Amino acid sequence: MSAMNQQPDLTLHECPQPLPYIWARDEIVPQMKRIISKLQTVKENVVQNVSIEAATFDTVMRPILEVENATINEDGGTIWMQQYGSSDLATQDAVAEARRLIIEHESSWEASEELFKLMMAARKRGDDLDSESKLLLDKALLQSRIAGCGSLDQNTKNELIKETLELEKLCMEMQGNLAHESSGAWFTEEELAGVPVADLERFKNHNKNKSDESKRGDKIFVAFANSGHRSVITHSTNPETRRRMYLENEKAFAPNIPLMQEIVEKRQRRAQILGFKTHAHLKMESRLLDSPEQVQELINTLKTGLKDRVTQELGVLQERRHQDLFSSHGSLDEKFPPWDRLYYQRLVQGEHNYDAEAFSEYFPVETVPAAMLSVFESYLGLKFVEIRKDTIEKNKIWDETVTVFAVWDVRRPQEREFVGYLYFDLLWRENKFRGAHNVTLEFGYEKADGSRKYPSTRLMSAFPTADDTGCALLKHKLGHAIHNLVSKTKYFRFHGTNLPSDLVEMPSLMLENWCWMPEVLTSLSTHYALVRPEYCAKWRAKNPDAASLPPRQIPSEMVEARLKSRFANESTWLLGQLAISQYDLAIHSADTAEAAKALDFQQLWYDIHSEMLGFDYSECRVEGADMVSFHHLVRGYDVAYYSYPCCLTFATEMFENIFSQDPSSKEAWERYRTGVLEYGGGHPDLLELLRDLLGHEPTAHPLVQMLSSAEL
Repeated sequence: MSAMNQQPDLTLHECPQPLPYIWARDEIVPQMKRIISKLQTVKENVVQNVSIEAATFDTVMRPILEVENATINEDGGTIWMQQYGSSDLATQDAVAEARRLIIEHESSWEASEELFKLMMAARKRGDDLDSESKLLLDKALLQSRIAGCGSLDQNTKNELIKETLELEKLCMEMQGNLAHESSGAWFTEEELAGVPVADLERFKNHNKNKSDESKRGDKIFVAFANSGHRSVITHSTNPETRRRMYLENEKAFAPNIPLMQEIVEKRQRRAQILGFKTHAHLKMESRLLDSPEQVQELINTLKTGLKDRVTQELGVLQERRHQDLFSSHGSLDEKFPPWDRLYYQRLVQGEHNYDAEAFSEYFPVETVPAAMLSVFESYLGLKFVEIRKDTIEKNKIWDETVTVFAVWDVRRPQEREFVGYLYFDLLWRENKFRGAHNVTLEFGYEKADGSRKYPSTRLMSAFPTADDTGCALLKHKLGHAIHNLVSKTKYFRFHGTNLPSDLVEMPSLMLENWCWMPEVLTSLSTHYALVRPEYCAKWRAKNPDAASLPPRQIPSEMVEARLKSRFANESTWLLGQLAISQYDLAIHSADTAEAAKALDFQQLWYDIHSEMLGFDYSECRVEGADMVSFHHLVRGYDVAYYSYPCCLTFATEMFENIFSQDPSSKEAWERYRTGVLEYGGGHPDLLELLRDLLGHEPTAHPLVQMLSSAEL
């Protein structure tokens, strides 16, 4: 996979910084112990040798930061990455152990009263510091206060540390369950009628690898992961197949329910010890929004603004569903089960001249990611050049399917400047993390001599094959990667996507808008049948009566149909995100141990979804465990799921404010790059930054208006 379909033309010798080292399984824990030893030594030296009177940023923070730069940033990132990239379970276990060790170290030092007092003294003498250094000290002090410094005695802090470590262990266990979930459901080929031929072939090939004892005659095993679940409920013409696939998938996550119960109870207990009303109030200390009440206000505003639109969207689907019910049963069912949503969305879109499957054939994973890079090349003045694989050492890459690009800033062609490295790791591997993701291996920062450490970041997904045509999420995750590349901060702690959770999605959501411009959609397209001879053969087998191959680029009428339906059912999807946000806020708003223990996660989840979306979840309430089927609430997004709807409101208004007149304006792009992306999380007042760019307080009105006025 080469950038812009050109041959790789760069060797690593031409890059000013080597690729980061990828630690082998047996090296991970020993290396983390070495990192911790260095961090322990420098912190002990600061505490033992710096007096309160001599405490400044340079004497307290700088020595620690210099060691962090060379250890936890440069080595730690390539360790954490393997939790998502490695297909070796023992490697993932080693990463989990490394994470436990560093959290134990950090928890102990965040609770250090001696270091806290030195940082306090340094902050009092820090009036002349630059804004990013002040912000770094303020964030470090906040973490120490959340660990009990300045308010709790040592015994209580020790109890808190123990609670923190137990919490992390539970969260890692649940993450492991989600990552390794490999169950599925068995169907006859007749029951899978309507499922695309390519998907059926993939399911059958997977069956060939199963042991004879696990096979069930002529039945086909469809794994919930690796796109199996979505393919069946979107395409199967058999309503019972859709129902069974949906319900079986939800049941698969039931072992996570007691884990989540214990996690929520421990979070409530921690918050209570620290003097916060709820865990939600504690987490809002590090958010852009001020309080849980502000989050609830945002949820209510969007829910109220979109409720009528969602009712209309469901009505359109129900009308189409009733046609099927009446023709097959001669009767109607006023309830609408959730497993029919994607199926009827696809049918309605097709009847409005938008064929999602035909459209997606023009966007295979083999070509789209590199084509997306060309969009950012033209708008951001970047150049992505694939590095020849024969120049990459084996310990600098984790799988042979991974592609690496060197990224250059070419806004001033005569002064080409290195930006960093971008990795593409897009194909499915056994035990690899599900879904699309952006992980940064090394964040950028300013070195002591004024030169820069350049970032290395990875775009990850798990597409079944290189000709897979489900690239929708990539544009969002590539937006995160671009943010991590062009950011320029003094400290790695603020680089790129190191932002408050309720702002981190905004830059990438902004960057998505360009992928919806007609000329950009066309430039991104290449029909998969024309990419490789074997893909052509696959297409011909699927379309034996076709007189000729499809055009290389997507026809304009298909682009027009897609753009007309861009926001079809988008309000339903967004209200689904708000339902999860409401659930997240609700379970973390328990203000007593009794209230936390009494939570009925299943009932709360389906009550909220039923009320917001209008679907009938009655069968899901029997054994459904959808509320523990995703990783966000155990991976740092607790009391933060509202971040996507929040950031979408910011991004919609930002795009309208800066780019609506001319989306290709070089001046507007430069303003966005230097005024938003380069700051990362290093701006002293990010909400003020938004106000300055918008000229007023952010509001949800443009988003509600855009979705409500779109064609159904």
